[in-house]
Amino acid sequence: MNANDKNVKGSKFSGNKKSTFMIIIILILVIFIGVEIAALVKSGKNRNNPSPTDVAIATATQAPADNTEQTDATPTPAADNTQEPETPTANVNPATDAPAVTATSTPTPTPTSTPTPTPTPTPTATSSNPTAPHGIDDVAARIVDPSTIDFSFLNDVSREPFEDCSAGSYDWYPGAVKRDANGNVTYPWDRYPSTLNFLKLYGGIYRKNTDKKVCYLTFDCGYENGNTEKILDTLKAKNVQAIFFVTGGFVDEGSKTLPIMKRMLAEGHLIGSHTEHHKVMPTLSDTEFVEELNSVYRKLKNALGNDFTMLFYRPPQGASCPRDLALASYLGYYSVFWSFAYGDYEPSSQPDPGPSLQKMKDTLHPGCVYLLHAVSSTNATVLGDLIDYIRAEGYEIRRIDH
Repeated sequence: MNANDKNVKGSKFSGNKKSTFMIIIILILVIFIGVEIAALVKSGKNRNNPSPTDVAIATATQAPADNTEQTDATPTPAADNTQEPETPTANVNPATDAPAVTATSTPTPTPTSTPTPTPTPTPTATSSNPTAPHGIDDVAARIVDPSTIDFSFLNDVSREPFEDCSAGSYDWYPGAVKRDANGNVTYPWDRYPSTLNFLKLYGGIYRKNTDKKVCYLTFDCGYENGNTEKILDTLKAKNVQAIFFVTGGFVDEGSKTLPIMKRMLAEGHLIGSHTEHHKVMPTLSDTEFVEELNSVYRKLKNALGNDFTMLFYRPPQGASCPRDLALASYLGYYSVFWSFAYGDYEPSSQPDPGPSLQKMKDTLHPGCVYLLHAVSSTNATVLGDLIDYIRAEGYEIRRIDH
């Protein structure tokens, strides 16, 4: 083979080799393109007809629908419909006027002046057996050395008059009561809810068991002038028990009053504290307040025996404030006010029996606490008729602890 033949042969081989290579490349491209086309076709079919596996995956990862109710992490508070305490605008004359009664509880008041009266159809009832935060256990009040008392529990308790008191006065006065000929009772006005709330908190009694036809007879004894035994005679004859609030001065009368007090206990009556000196209690210091109660209690124990106990205290003139209620409660006393009183306390100018009895009848109401003075000859005269009338009206006369 000559050189030309070799060149020709090499040329053919080279050409064939290049052609074969190009064909392979083209085939690879065709296959690749075919695979891609097949994948696209399959993908299109899957979008139109998804497999169960695809559906499950899609469902598990799908976002919530737009109509799903969402919960706000911060709840919207309810509207506050609590009324603010009424702002006092005028002075109150306890004999003719009184503050309006609101339907909601009020916080500890900041006294300014006393309010304009507004008639209301019903009274705000107080608890008949409230639970006080200090002292009261329904067993006995305590004689406590003031030097051992930590008075810090009174730091945030007001010493001002109740919000509905007359300007400059601590004295107690009850709400108004009206009875018609059929014995139906309405209350044209009553003490403020803030005052009633303080009584409830610290065990104060103003009316008691206001949902029942019951009433209570209470007598104040500052000194003895011959009428207390007449009153005891009537109570015994009528089988009625009452409570007598005595001062230190009454106990000090010794042989004159000791038999009377022993008779009170023997015939089922209670004896309560009217303080040692009959002072305006809110004007006293904490220590003086405690000693006013301690002193008469010690005297009663000395006179009646160390086993004598008591639970009830009546503020002189009914003068009181939240501090007094709290401190009396700490010592174990219920502070007893009243829902009826009249001018019977001056022996030298006693009211006529007829009109006086009519006042007592006209004011009878569920839970009534009668305040009567034992020095009153009028009370000694009309008491039997009052008891008969109360019972005839379907009321029960209870002792104040019942």
